[in-house]
Amino acid sequence: MKKKIELSFAVLAATLGWGIVDPQPAMAQDGDNFSRDRNVSVRGRARPEYDSVGIRVGSFMANPELTVAGEYNDNVFATNVDPEEDFITHVTPSLNVESQWSNHALNFRLEAPSRFYSEFDDNDTTDIIGGLDARLDVYRDFYLFGGAEYGSMTEPLSSSPTALPLREPIEYARSSGNLGFVKAFNRLRVSGEARYAQFDFEDGFLFNNAPVDQDDRDRSVLELGLRADYAISPMTALFIAVGANQRDYDLDPPDVVVNRDSEGHEVLVGADFDLSRLVRGQIGVGYLSQSYDDPSVGETNGLAVRSQVEWFPDDLVTVTFAASREVADAGAFGASSYIANNASFSIDYEWRRNIIFGLRSDYSFDDYSGIDREDTRWGAVFTGDYLMNRGAALFFEVGHYEQSSSGLQLGREYDINRAVLGIKLRR
Repeated sequence: MKKKIELSFAVLAATLGWGIVDPQPAMAQDGDNFSRDRNVSVRGRARPEYDSVGIRVGSFMANPELTVAGEYNDNVFATNVDPEEDFITHVTPSLNVESQWSNHALNFRLEAPSRFYSEFDDNDTTDIIGGLDARLDVYRDFYLFGGAEYGSMTEPLSSSPTALPLREPIEYARSSGNLGFVKAFNRLRVSGEARYAQFDFEDGFLFNNAPVDQDDRDRSVLELGLRADYAISPMTALFIAVGANQRDYDLDPPDVVVNRDSEGHEVLVGADFDLSRLVRGQIGVGYLSQSYDDPSVGETNGLAVRSQVEWFPDDLVTVTFAASREVADAGAFGASSYIANNASFSIDYEWRRNIIFGLRSDYSFDDYSGIDREDTRWGAVFTGDYLMNRGAALFFEVGHYEQSSSGLQLGREYDINRAVLGIKLRR
């Protein structure tokens, strides 16, 4: 699974998931009771002397970027049988265009990450991802937001749900859109959001050229959420969030073993806080359930968790804890879904104004429904960023990743060590 090295507070909504509906970081005003800017993380801190200048185009600012990196990977096929090593060149051009209006917002983004293998060039891939997002400020304390994205992408070999290693990455297309609102009433803030996503997977191939059918993973997902926050102080709010989802797969029995169509619900209660100069975050716990159209598949229910907490021991260090528990779509043959239990811990240290080191560890435990399988993943990565000037930054990563699996229909097991050194060129 692709994972970011540092999960900033600005993208907390992604961590908290579909069901919790966290309002976007807004230019429009939600009111002082919901501002959470007392503390600034190491990676979220503004550095004007090192920020890219950008190119003004009318009332928009364009920020092009080119990332070039070399990676050594000692297990490119993510297998515990005769692992193969290779050197991979990463080239990622990207462009972000943001409006500079005093009210409302309209932003565009486009990127094309490519990977070129020195020896196993059948694995060479180029993804194309483009999207836009917008915000309409209706009143000072009321705004609408929405967006759309399309991507033609490839799935990392380490993420494939198949039990046997694949010859090359699986290609898939993802299209998505969202629409929501945020309205503040002094101490009360109400927000809601609807999201839709569609996935279309291409078949994979084993090393003996046998096809691995992936049509059973094609699906559309509709998710709705409503959330209410009540500020008990300018720095602390209590919230309740209610979410619902509908997952429709393209194939039904007898074309597949199990009908994965389902409907789910989630209720969370928790707190959103920015306490003193030390701690900021959100903690939500509650109940989740997922019911399936197939009568042979039992209902999945239990504890739901969506949380992230940042600790600021001093201005130069940010420590982040995150945890989640949710129902996820399963790609494994015969499985209806799985409970994804995730936890992460990271430290970011600003050694110099322009030199940042990071250490992150992730743990995941997946408990599958419909088959006898449990997967455990663990990873740790050490990173460094050197901001040379406004137009260039060097970076490195050194990481270890491993997966183990148990059960009658166990998945793959592997250990991967990788090292990355690269440069970002910006305008």
